[in-house]
This record gives sequence, C-alpha cells and structure tokens, in this order.
Amino acid sequence: MKYFSEEKGQGILASTALFDLIKDPVFLMEKDADSFRYAYVNPSALALMPTQDLIGKRIEDVLSPEHSRTVIHFHQKAQSSKKSIEFMEGIETEHGEFIGETVLNPIVAENGECRYILAVIRDATERELKERALQKTRKEIEIERKRLNSLIENNANAVFEFDHNKIFIRSNQMVTEAIGFSEEELLGKSIVGLVHESCLENTLFYFDKALEGTSVEFETTVCTKTEQWLQFYVNTIPIVIDGNVIGVYAMAKDITEQKETERLLRESEQRYKSLFDNHPHGIFTFDRNGNLESGNTGAEQITGYRMEELLVQSFKSILLQDEMEKTKHHFYKTINGKQPERFEMAFRHKNGQLIDLQTMNIPIIVDEQLVGLHGIVTDVTEMNRAQKALTETKEELEVFWKNSTDPIFYIDTKGDILKVNPAFEEIFGFTEEEMISGKGTIIPPHMVKDQFEIVERILNGETVNSHDTIRMTKSGQPLNIISSYTPVRNAAKEIIGATIIYKNVTELKKAEKELQKSQEKYKIITESTFDIITLINLSGLIEYVSPANEKILGYSDQVYIGSPFTMNVHPEDAFDLMESVTSLVDGGKPATIEIRYLHQDGHYIWMEVSPTPVIENGQVKRLFTIARDITERKRLQDKIAKMAFYDHLSGIPNRRTFDDKLQKAIDQAKRSGKKVAILMLDGRKFKQINDRFGHDAGDAVIKEMAKRLQACVRPIDTAARLGGDEMGVVMPELDSEEEAENMAQRILKSFETPLVFNGFEIKIGAGIGISLYPGHTLNEKQLIKYADMALYEAKKSEQDDYKIYK
Repeated sequence: MKYFSEEKGQGILASTALFDLIKDPVFLMEKDADSFRYAYVNPSALALMPTQDLIGKRIEDVLSPEHSRTVIHFHQKAQSSKKSIEFMEGIETEHGEFIGETVLNPIVAENGECRYILAVIRDATERELKERALQKTRKEIEIERKRLNSLIENNANAVFEFDHNKIFIRSNQMVTEAIGFSEEELLGKSIVGLVHESCLENTLFYFDKALEGTSVEFETTVCTKTEQWLQFYVNTIPIVIDGNVIGVYAMAKDITEQKETERLLRESEQRYKSLFDNHPHGIFTFDRNGNLESGNTGAEQITGYRMEELLVQSFKSILLQDEMEKTKHHFYKTINGKQPERFEMAFRHKNGQLIDLQTMNIPIIVDEQLVGLHGIVTDVTEMNRAQKALTETKEELEVFWKNSTDPIFYIDTKGDILKVNPAFEEIFGFTEEEMISGKGTIIPPHMVKDQFEIVERILNGETVNSHDTIRMTKSGQPLNIISSYTPVRNAAKEIIGATIIYKNVTELKKAEKELQKSQEKYKIITESTFDIITLINLSGLIEYVSPANEKILGYSDQVYIGSPFTMNVHPEDAFDLMESVTSLVDGGKPATIEIRYLHQDGHYIWMEVSPTPVIENGQVKRLFTIARDITERKRLQDKIAKMAFYDHLSGIPNRRTFDDKLQKAIDQAKRSGKKVAILMLDGRKFKQINDRFGHDAGDAVIKEMAKRLQACVRPIDTAARLGGDEMGVVMPELDSEEEAENMAQRILKSFETPLVFNGFEIKIGAGIGISLYPGHTLNEKQLIKYADMALYEAKKSEQDDYKIYK
C-alpha cells in the first residue's frame, strides 16, 4: 500500500469492515497542521491504546510527550516523502510491554497531495524479548569466564593446570612464590620432574584418579628452583568439558611449616567450595528440616532446573509422587542415624524426560551436631539402559547357548574349562561340574600337546577356524571334531580366554570312508542326512547331490547334475568356494566357509560348507562338500552385531561406530595426505516437538532425520546418531573444504520438507557444525569439540544453517 488516491482514502473511512478483521493493529491518521488526528482505529489497535476515545484526537492528546514526538516525526517523514516508512516502537499496555514494527503507508491524491497515513503494526514482542534474553545469557557466560580466571589468578594457593598427559599448561603467581619457577619455566614440563622419587608413584596414581573423574587430596614432596624439598598438600580437581576429563587443576599448599589455624581454615573452605562447584556429580545441600539451601552446577545440569528456580519453590514439588515416601524415608534415616544412605529414584527432568538418579545422602556434622545433609546425585539413566540392553543381549545369547546342537564351551588362558553348554554334556557325557573340577577330560593323551599349541595361538590373538581333531566321550568313544577357537577379551582388550565351538563330524568321516568302498553305501548315508552332500569331479562338475538339497533349497538333484559346483552360489561368495576347493585339490587342508545359496523361491540361504577331498592311493580323485543351513544363526549374529554398533531407534550407526570410523579416517588421511571432515548436527526445537506432539512424534522425527541423513552421505561416509537428536557424519578422503560445505547444504536441503505424523506437519530443522583434519587440529577429541563449537554458532541463527569452525 505505497500510494492511494484520496478517494480511496475516503473509501477506507467509509468501509472499515475489512480492517476490523485484521489481527495486526491498524490506524488511519489524518494530517492536522503540524500533527495528525486519529481518523480510524481497528479493534486490535484499540486494545493497545491507553484510552478508547481516540477518533478525532491528535497524537499528542493520547500519547506521552516523548512518544508523541517520535511518532509525529515518522508520520511527517512519510507524509513529506510520500514513501512508506518503517520503525520500531514500544508500547506499555495493561498486559505488559508490546513491541511493534510499524509501517506508515502514505495515501496520495491524484493531485499529489497526501492527507492520510495508513499505519499497520506487526507484533515483534516475542522476537525482541528473545534477543534481549540472548544478550543477557552471553553477558552471564562472559562473567563466568572472568570469574574462573579471577579464581585462578587471584587464588591464595598455588594453582597448577595440567593436561591429560600431566604436562604443565598454566600456573598462577602463587606457584612462582612457592617454588620459584615462573609459568614460562614450567610450561611443557611433566610433573615427574618436580616430585621427589619417594612420592612419585603415589602422586602419579592420584593424578590418574583425577583424570578418571575423581577428585583426590594427597601429600607430596616437590623440588623448588633452589633445589629445596618442600612438602605440599595437593587437591586435584578434574577439568570436565562436555562430560570428558581434559585435564586437572592441582591446588597446592605448602605444609612444610605448620600454618596458622586461621590460614588452614580459609584454605579448607576454598577447597570445599572448589570441590562443590566443580564436582562432576550434582550436589544439593539441605538443612535438617529438608529445606534446600544450595546446589552446584552439576545438580542444575542433571535436573534441568536452575538453582534460583529450586530455591523459590519447594524441592518436594518437583519430586514424583511415587518417589515421595522413599525420598522421605532415606532423608530421615540419614538425619536420625547420622550415616550415609544410598538409593535410586526416578526423577522427571525439567524437559519432561524421565531419568534415573543414584542418590547418596551424606550427613553434615559440625561440632558433633547434625546441621543438615548433602544429597549427591548421579544420572544413571544411560547406565541402566545399557545394563538392560546387556541383559537382553545376554538372554538372546543364552538362548543360542542352550539350544545349539553343537558343543560350545569357554576356557581360560590355561586351557581349563570354565563353562559348557547342554549340547556338550549330551555329546560327551560329562557334566559341567566334572569338566570344571578336572574329573573329566575329552582330550586323548597323545593330543595334549596339540591343545597347548592351540591355546598359545589364542593367547597371541589368533582366531583358529576349522581345526580337525579327535576328542573322547566319557564312555571312551573317539569323535571326529572340527573345532573353532575365538579369543575372548576384557574391557581392557586383554585376552582372558576363548570360546570354542565343536562340530561332530564323526559320522561324516565314516561316510567318507564308506564312499571309498561302496557308492551305494554312500548314497544310503547321504540320503538320510539333513545336511546337503555334493560330490564333485576334478573338472568342477557336480556328479551327485543328496536329497536334502531339495528340502533346503527347493531344487531337485537333476537340476545340479552335470552343472558347475558354483551353481546358484551368490556372486560375492563364488570366489571363496572356488578358492577353498582348489586349495584341497592342491593338497591344502579342509576349511569350513560360510556362503549363500539361491533358493528356488528367489531368496538366499546362508550355508556352512565343508569341502573334503576323496583320496585314493594318495591322490585326490573327487571332492565332496557338506553344507548345513545356518541362516538362523547368521541372523542372530547379525542382530547381536547390530546391537553393538547400531542405534536401536534410528537403525544407523551409533557413537561407538562413529568414533571407530573417525579414527580409521584420520589414520587413512595420515597415509594419503587428504582431509577428513566431521559434521555435527542438532535438531531445532526438538523439545517443543516432544512437548507439543508427544515422544512418539519425537522418535519419528529422529528416525526421519536419520533416514534423510543416510540418503545424503556418500558410500564411504558414516552417518551416526550420537544421542537424542544429535547426529554426526564422518567424511574421509576429502580434497577440499568445499566438499564438506556441499554435504552440509545437501543435508539442510533434505530437511526442508516437513514430516507428516498423525495428520500434523512437523518442521524438521537442524544446525550443522563442521571441523576438518588436519586444518583445525590433529587430535580426534579436539576435532569433535571444534565441530560442536561450530554447531553452537550455527544454532544462533534463526534459520537452518551450517558453520565451519574458525
């Protein structure tokens, strides 16, 4: 509405029904000397004004003098320039401050005269208030940073800062005063060079404890610049960033000479405050009546509530009703018994998520009087979920363990049996107790040395497959066994034993001998077995297939007779089968392989195939293969593997796979000289989606984000879900930074289409942070940290955006 004729202006005065329906405030102002009068005001505008009697009044009759001068100025500018004018103005209403973007539209008559101004105001209150809040948050962050620097630089104690390798990276002036070394002289040096030999082992032990996240106080002896030995009382505090310990603060006090009681008390209070503020767990302090007195940053991070919020309202009001009695019971048990109490409780985070908290109530006793307690809380939600997942995996493995028809057992590094499955007891006749106690043995005396050699290979990390051997049952019957040995490692990747699977091929061995005697006897055996037995001549053509082939694969034997032995084998597996058979013809040992065969219905079936030569007079005359259907076993193995490396909700790789792929990409880049990029993604307004549409919608958004992300990346890239709506992409083998930017643009483009869920359109937005190896850092953890920092900058934008770490 840049220009209107005067007749149109009069028409607006005559018919205002349209403006009455507009939600934005609308004013029609008429020129009156050096001011303007209200000619029309719609209901939305009237609600903002301090008086309802506006029509005919001048601006200065209604608004304050200062406000009037501003508004008249912009009206005069629009009237004189005959162009639209935009400006911001704030209006105090009975409902609070209203901030509007005002657009003044001059109405120009055909003779060029402008008597009317049409003013339309858009509500910008929410946007402006958010901007003010953002500025306030930034200011608070800067204040906290200055406070930390002030705490270190102005600390009365000597403060050392170490990285994760125990190397000095910072110290305050008190360090120089205490031991004589300046900060420049200490930078880059290890703590080892300063500590007395007698204290070195304990000092390093306590520093390792701190690097694991545990604050430790201890005494040690340090050498000064003048080569004097001073005894220090040291308090180590983990430096935790984004849940990771990146270094240690060490606060040291010279106790060579006893200090005055007042100084000891002051330092004790400082240590307590530092421990309280920097403790990785949440700490609440209550008086003996249960009133909350204080809490640390960890408590705010775990619960989602700021301490100011918790102090204003009753702490009991945020507890779950079902947990109230339990919490009271343990509180008063600590108060009355003056003993620590540990328990678990469910708690609803401020964002609505239900979390599990492990709580430790510790009584506060001053001068033998109980004055309150500390409640130390730890979020154990993920640990409980992991435990549940581990239990479920264990149950599935237990089903496989109990129902396997093949003997399976565990051994330790000495070769002693620790556990056997039911099939083992059934086939060998020995119970688990007999095998563990050593009362039973299945190894023939002449083969004990062979077993020792196998154990030695396992201890060297080797996996032994298809080992042909003899074992004895409890009744003394020898069995032909094909065994497989897989090393078992602990969390530290140390080999602690092995899992062994036996396949009893005694009957097959007998069948092999009978094949040499009589073809008819061979057919009787092969036609009664559930496994597929195939006879192959040296030209690679099939001469015989057992009836089990038709039962398992659907094809009759006539389809195979005279065909190559690789018929209906999956193209990707054909080479492995040919190589195994060729190796036998050349005198190699039999080896079991796993390959896929095409079923008559069109799908593939996993088979465990054992090629075996038929030898006559020392020469290979034919070969036969024994194939067993292992489709279900492969399905279970794939399921277990996916549980370990893939996210259960989205189906894409998890954090474990992401970290592994990133490390491999960096190792590859070191060799190739190319770049590696990581993209960290975080959804927009994910909490609002959960709050408005429910957690099922939130899960649907995460699945859709993963699906679209997976569709964008290259085959060599890895897209993974890292937690919540946070996802990441590892891009190896890059030639330039632009390739990472193109990927980010492609991902953001894929998120533009809303997700339709239960009839609602849900906007899927995201911010992306990018960091590159080796341009930004050579350290894997730093690379992730820098991408997170870039993501933080990207999310400041109101629009979907990406940022590269600067």
